[in-house]
Amino acid sequence: MEVYAQWLKRKFRIDRLNGSTQRRWRWEPRDRALFQELLYGVVRRHGTIKKLMERLSTGKIRVEPFVYSAAAVALYQLRFLDRVPDHAAVDTSVQLAKEHAGQKSSGWVNAVLRRAIREGDSLLDFESEEPFTPDRLAFVYSCPRWMVSRWMKRLSTPELREFLTWNNRSPSLTLRVNRRLTEARSVAGELSSIGVKSQQHALDHNFLTVLHPGDPAELKVVRDGRATPQDISQGLVAALLDPQPGEAVLDLCAAPGGKTGHMAEICPESRIVSTDKSPDRLHQLRQTISRCRLDNVEVVHYDEVLSSAQRYDAILVDAPCTGTGVLARRPDLRWRRNPEDVGRMADIQLALLRIAADKLKDGGRIIYSTCSVEPEENGGVVDSLISGGDGWTVEPADRYIAPELVDEAGFLSVLGPEIRGDGVFAARLRKTAR
Repeated sequence: MEVYAQWLKRKFRIDRLNGSTQRRWRWEPRDRALFQELLYGVVRRHGTIKKLMERLSTGKIRVEPFVYSAAAVALYQLRFLDRVPDHAAVDTSVQLAKEHAGQKSSGWVNAVLRRAIREGDSLLDFESEEPFTPDRLAFVYSCPRWMVSRWMKRLSTPELREFLTWNNRSPSLTLRVNRRLTEARSVAGELSSIGVKSQQHALDHNFLTVLHPGDPAELKVVRDGRATPQDISQGLVAALLDPQPGEAVLDLCAAPGGKTGHMAEICPESRIVSTDKSPDRLHQLRQTISRCRLDNVEVVHYDEVLSSAQRYDAILVDAPCTGTGVLARRPDLRWRRNPEDVGRMADIQLALLRIAADKLKDGGRIIYSTCSVEPEENGGVVDSLISGGDGWTVEPADRYIAPELVDEAGFLSVLGPEIRGDGVFAARLRKTAR
């Protein structure tokens, strides 16, 4: 409750706060899993909960963030969780509000939550006959209205409902097996021996969907580099680059190093230079490379890469983006983004592509990828690059990945449900030799 109260004041990244909080308290696995579920869940459902609180409260809400948080976390448990009994959720929140702010505040929490219990499922009424409008969808699926309005313009009603529902899931953990050190069957067997179930992903058997509620870094197979947490969507990007023996490959926005590691594992005979503009993230990148024992990767400072005369056969530009394809995994993003961010990010992405173009050999290729589902950041950026000349062509992605994941323009383009993973976009661009 205290953590959510902090987030209400300043909508920061909750993944970092989740990690620091868990390290500080060192709870038992069950308690850690519940804390993470409550934190991510209440932030994910923030928009819906806010509207419900307004409906349930008599008059304007005039309580401090901690008291509001106490009621909100309990309301999340009442409406979206089954694992905590209603009376336990209410009693805990009321008591915490009383200890923190006194009898009056605890009385407000109690009244709001008791009314929520009385009104039950009618509060959300998902099957209402109300019009299919951005306002209603924003409420029911807890998403900013401006995002819903954008998606309504290009998705059918079934597609939109599926996408919105998918964004509100609790994402499963996926591990990519380091094929240079072991094989998926061995990792799955070791996980099974400690009671962790796993299943190979249909698109790539080196990816295991894992039923593990705790910190993946606690798994021995992750600690010793035999596996790395990575969504299947990101694995498709490395497959699209398709590194070849003897090639020089640059990963321009590489931290924390998942895609670099995957490319290095796909083709140990390639030589990969990995960098990131953030100096702080270079340390994280080096840790990943060291943990996975990847001797064909060199981590180089960003400025050194740009000033070097080195040219590359292939460059991966996994660009910063609005992240609208990963709203389930990064639920805070939906509340931290605004409509202007789409165009702002597109400008940054195009600038990065132009930097990459200057480092590419004639005849070389760039893989441009994002975890956004916004056309301006994806196909729009590619169009801007191509319209600038220099002889760019799009190489159809279906030569490297499943054709059903490729759109008419030849781009990898999925919302997420199609692959049981995150949303992703990627284009393979060839620079014509002069």
